[in-house]
Amino acid sequence: MKVAIYLRVSTQEQVDNYSIEAQRERLEAFCKAKGWTIYDVYIDAGFTGSNIDRPGLQRLLMELDKVDVVVVYKLDRLSRSQRDTLTLIEDYFLKNKVDFVSLTEALDTSTPFGKAMIGILAVFAQLERETIAERMRLGHIKRAEEGLRGMGGDYDPAGYKRHDGHLVLVPEEAQHIQEAFNLYEQYLSITKVQKRLKELNYSVWRFRRYRDILSNKLYCGYVQFANNHYKGQHEPIISEEQFDRVQVLLSRHKGRNAFKAKESLLSGLVVCGECGEPYTSYHCRAKGKHYRYYNCRARRFPSEYPSKCFNKTWRSEVIEKYIQDALYSMADEKKTTENEIVTIDYGAQLRKLDQKLERLVDLYSDGSIDKSVLDKQVAKLNNEKRVISEQQSAQTERAARSIDRKQLQDYAIVLESAAFADRQAIIQKLIRRLTIYKDRLEIEWNF
Repeated sequence: MKVAIYLRVSTQEQVDNYSIEAQRERLEAFCKAKGWTIYDVYIDAGFTGSNIDRPGLQRLLMELDKVDVVVVYKLDRLSRSQRDTLTLIEDYFLKNKVDFVSLTEALDTSTPFGKAMIGILAVFAQLERETIAERMRLGHIKRAEEGLRGMGGDYDPAGYKRHDGHLVLVPEEAQHIQEAFNLYEQYLSITKVQKRLKELNYSVWRFRRYRDILSNKLYCGYVQFANNHYKGQHEPIISEEQFDRVQVLLSRHKGRNAFKAKESLLSGLVVCGECGEPYTSYHCRAKGKHYRYYNCRARRFPSEYPSKCFNKTWRSEVIEKYIQDALYSMADEKKTTENEIVTIDYGAQLRKLDQKLERLVDLYSDGSIDKSVLDKQVAKLNNEKRVISEQQSAQTERAARSIDRKQLQDYAIVLESAAFADRQAIIQKLIRRLTIYKDRLEIEWNF
């Protein structure tokens, strides 16, 4: 049986030891004990279980026709929503004749009892999630009312450090932030602020960080929770009057970047072949039309780097068309090579060796051979079995990872017309990295 292993953790759950590696080790050992072949491992690290909008899960749902069983460490790894849990199991897994197994709860949808228990446990998983969420929400509100900032996440806000639940001013960063507010009132441009700060020998941050700082009431003495602001206990960096002035200036520029890309098909995959920095996606509008581009961060935000990169900016349509053409080209190559691939029946070879071992035992039982001869021959045959078993495993692994001509063609068609989530799942499955060298693209595939 071919098995899909699904793993998920969120930030809070990592603290509670639901680590990816811990889940993976347990599940791989379970599959090995069952004699099941692992088709692939689908991972969502840092994604909430309250919805199914997760890249690893979406890729798994697209490949259900390749597996017989989906295995998780615990039911709430699949989802913490009762509705989503039942939808995934009944409308996706079972309809595609794929069984579902949860290791911790010992649930198996191949049995009527297992199906009933999954429905019951899904209710408790959702109840637990809602109870925890309500308890955390009340705790956050209480802290905010007392003027204390929420301490979620392992980071300190710019300008402060955390100490015993309180925010303590960091003088150097506070001066940096004060200067940023002053310069923005002068230049009305974050890019110009970055340039001037660089001239003043500050360690310049990224554009988005300055944008967040300039609109954060934390810096004029407030804390926030659930869109409500409360007077904080920490020392402010700027005055409320200056903060209000900057908000007016920011609002005048609101909308100029309204078409900045939120959905980047190749997010995290494109790197610059000239300087090694990632390429970022952005939108612009010209003559009533929207265009999406990818360009090097060191070119787009030169103030953040020692020197500006001059690698080429690429239209997203051109890159996506290049990937499609590459898939069609590989499909054509597969057409001529697939018939040359020979699949060896290692199972038959192993059965023949087992028959030889049985004959040796019979000869020894009849007294036809000595024990020394038996031991020597058994060791030899067992060594042959080990080699063949390794070859069989390697062939199975190659088959599981390989993509045939029809799949390549289907993927190319999906990239042309499918919804964004489906196209992104295909890209994440197929491509490890895409490097841009001026007028040349280089793709590293996952297969």
